[in-house]
Amino acid sequence: MSLKPQLENIVSPPHVIDDPAILDGYATDQSFVKGKRPDLVVRPHTVEEIQQIVRLANKTKTSLTPYSSGLNLHGAALPLRGGMLLDLTRMKQIEINEDDWFVIIEPGVTYAELQDALNAKGLRLMVPFGVPPQRSVLTSYLERDTMLAAAHIEYGNFLIHDTELILPDGELFRTGCWNLGGRPGGFYRPGFNTLYRLWTGAQGTLGIFTKMIISAQHLSSKRKFFFVPFQSSEKIPEFIKIIQRKEIGWECFGLNRFNLAAILNDEWAVPEKFPAQKIQSSAFARLQESLPAWTVIIGLSGSPYYPEERIDYEEEALKNICREMNILIDSNIKGFQNIEDNFLNESLRPWSVLKKFNYKGSVHDLSFKVPLKKLHEIEKAVCEAAQGGGYPSQDIGGYFVVVERGRGIHCEFDLHCDSDSADDKKQVRDIWLSASKTLMDRSALFDRPYGAWAEMAYARMPQYALKLKQIKNEMDPKGILNPGKLCF
Repeated sequence: MSLKPQLENIVSPPHVIDDPAILDGYATDQSFVKGKRPDLVVRPHTVEEIQQIVRLANKTKTSLTPYSSGLNLHGAALPLRGGMLLDLTRMKQIEINEDDWFVIIEPGVTYAELQDALNAKGLRLMVPFGVPPQRSVLTSYLERDTMLAAAHIEYGNFLIHDTELILPDGELFRTGCWNLGGRPGGFYRPGFNTLYRLWTGAQGTLGIFTKMIISAQHLSSKRKFFFVPFQSSEKIPEFIKIIQRKEIGWECFGLNRFNLAAILNDEWAVPEKFPAQKIQSSAFARLQESLPAWTVIIGLSGSPYYPEERIDYEEEALKNICREMNILIDSNIKGFQNIEDNFLNESLRPWSVLKKFNYKGSVHDLSFKVPLKKLHEIEKAVCEAAQGGGYPSQDIGGYFVVVERGRGIHCEFDLHCDSDSADDKKQVRDIWLSASKTLMDRSALFDRPYGAWAEMAYARMPQYALKLKQIKNEMDPKGILNPGKLCF
């Protein structure tokens, strides 16, 4: 018996898809990873349906690739060996706990949907900068996307509580207090745990998450943004180190002129799909010329009680530091009006920077973590690698966000290429590979090793890769879940 009728016995027939034209859309994204068209796409709606599908995959030894939004943009959801693709976009449940500030979500819930739902309740979601609004929140948190502002910033993005997942054999498994029984969160409220971290960054190779409890935060009625221009990244670490030591602000991040110009460019809109259509813009070039090399952006947020007082003392402390360091600070950027209003929105919905895809159509980022003090050195290394391959340094997008109170930063440097030009793609891919190796040699941590990064990273730590393979073999002996990803 073929797979299709067996799957139609599990989910309704319209949600089992074998139309080649539709299947082709699941086989590619804007990354350099080459996927393979799946044989079937199945779209379950319940946990029980997923369990049955996983058991069928084991029985028939068919590979199964979990898919939640297709907006990882690094190839994580591309099937490499055909088989079945498990599309979880129908799973849209949201349950908000307003008293204890947490939310229970399913994998089909997007950032735009969840932020809107939380904001209506006076709460906010922590969101990564430059994330597509239709990206799955659950998957993004699992993939350790770095948040623009993390409430538990001393511990990184420690925002996941209890979880529910389907193991590779179809068994239902729960972590944290939920494992004690009862409703999500156990008998009292959800608790932080570390067991779920076995599955973070695993790209669906060790299990399929069906529910996750994550922290929400207070959405203050009083928020302010300040902008600090720098003509070089060299002096930024000294400034950030001082303000982070005093724990000033929630948001603390930097944009180079390319990315800031993309955000401010009204001739471009956020694309609906990636790669995007290339759009010429004279305004973009003018914006780049008028902006500083880097702008550090600091967001202050009032507390639930006496929000004005908190804003006032943090603003005073911030301005005092800038005076002592002879650094210019303002709630606007010279030559631009109402830019603070832009970033009051960007801090909650930070996807305007995705307008950068209009520059050439495709964006290939170098995404990693380094000590704060290495910012200038790392930027220089990226520029040298680009120039060595004939790529102009002024076309490199740059972004960093402070993590762990200034001990480190998450960096993203973008290379742009025309996705319709084979020569352009090859040039940028070669530079991207060369720069990735150079950055790893300089101790940059690629903590989300997709595609070629996985080959580079795991080749440098063979014992760790061997242990991962042993875990994979124990949990998924038939190798059905997203085969070919990580070091498997």
